[in-house]
Amino acid sequence: MLMITLVVAGLGLLVWALWSRTFRRATVNGPVVMTALGALAGALLPPQEPLFMESKTTLFLAELVLAFLLFVDALDVRGSLSSQFRGVPLRLLGLGLPLSLLLVFAVGLVLPLGLSLAVVLAIACIAVPADFSPETSLVRDGRIPARVRRWLSIESGYNDGLVSPLLLGALAFASAGSTSDAGRALAVAAPAGLIALLVGGALGGAIGGATRFADSRGWTEPQSMRIAFIAAPVLVFATTVLLHGNGFVAVFVAGVVIRVARGKRGIEHTELSLVEDLSWLANLLLWLAFGFASTLLLSQTYDWWPAIVLALVALTAGRLVPVSIALLGSEATRAERFFIAAMGPRGAASIVFGLIAANALPGEEGFMILAATCMVVLGSVVIHGIGGPLLVRRLWPATPTATVSSTPR
Repeated sequence: MLMITLVVAGLGLLVWALWSRTFRRATVNGPVVMTALGALAGALLPPQEPLFMESKTTLFLAELVLAFLLFVDALDVRGSLSSQFRGVPLRLLGLGLPLSLLLVFAVGLVLPLGLSLAVVLAIACIAVPADFSPETSLVRDGRIPARVRRWLSIESGYNDGLVSPLLLGALAFASAGSTSDAGRALAVAAPAGLIALLVGGALGGAIGGATRFADSRGWTEPQSMRIAFIAAPVLVFATTVLLHGNGFVAVFVAGVVIRVARGKRGIEHTELSLVEDLSWLANLLLWLAFGFASTLLLSQTYDWWPAIVLALVALTAGRLVPVSIALLGSEATRAERFFIAAMGPRGAASIVFGLIAANALPGEEGFMILAATCMVVLGSVVIHGIGGPLLVRRLWPATPTATVSSTPR
């Protein structure tokens, strides 16, 4: 099985690398290609049991992937902190995100799922974070106003970092066998967030200050600085976990603090190229594994309707209604408000959250979480992949088609 996995991964990456420009001209991006290749492999290979999704190795790799994604998100959001947490971004993160969680959570309670409150909350945490990794063309399309692309980039950069503590708390509660056990689990989970803030802030400040000082003294060079930004999230994540803190929160906080500690000079794009390439590689492999796992999951005899309904709610009303409410009276125009409310692709963060939750809750509950994750992400690929470009052409038809080289922040 290991050699087959390596062959599928190597072949999938090679196909994307050799025909990436051709795929992108056809508006087909890397995650979609890798998901399709993974699904094809799952359909053609001999029947397999999805045991790899329940292994500790898979869980560790998923956590490491998410740590890198959170770190890159935190570093890549441009502008001052004050500009990021005001106006539309503040409304999206401070009002739209909580309302989305509450709406999906409420629908999950109404449906006869037979799951605990904590498990429904975990599914809501998996289904809500927007992630533009499967639809990068939407935030690089020059027809979309630059400020809208920036607002969406800030939202997708921060929302998974804000949701992860809630997800881990829900899993700690759901894993407890009784009310007293749940109390002890939450008592352990609560300090984990504080530890993460302290460790992430301290190490982020130290790393940011050290890289700035070394650079100003001419002690380092571009290649070694790129390695430093690979080592940083690994160091922060491992240290925080050893101290019984939330590694995801710590990595995200560290990324924000490093960016601030670098001062006016900021972080050069060349310094981040290696960590961005590594994160993109991990992202592609994650989508390949997702396509393979989706085939295995969908081939199982199971009552799928609760997962399908939750996925549809999360991708439609669960996004449209809360975001529309959050943006009432904002500086965004009516067309911009509708576009932001309609566009909320789910991607790598939801996949990793789903794997973490499924490993924490084995059995029937874990399988339901995997099913919901599968439906949310596949539904997003279809809805946003097809509907996104059509909506752009409808809302901004007079502006000539253009793309920008990088996502505005």
